[in-house]
Amino acid sequence: MDRNEKAMHAFGQRLTQLREERQLSIPDLAARAGLDARHIGRIEAGEVNLLVSTVFKLAKALGVSPGDLI
Repeated sequence: MDRNEKAMHAFGQRLTQLREERQLSIPDLAARAGLDARHIGRIEAGEVNLLVSTVFKLAKALGVSPGDLI
């Protein structure tokens, strides 16, 4: 696993942790963030290289700063 893949996987784990702490389902988070639930599932699985705008949408939907996701 290269450095980028490790970062994507770590981001996905952190996103899952924050989502579950807030007792949100993937569809709930998707609705709050204005994203597709399948896309969030792929992010949590570490399969997606994110756009900065997506990080900001997810952070806002979770009520955290973008830095809290990293």
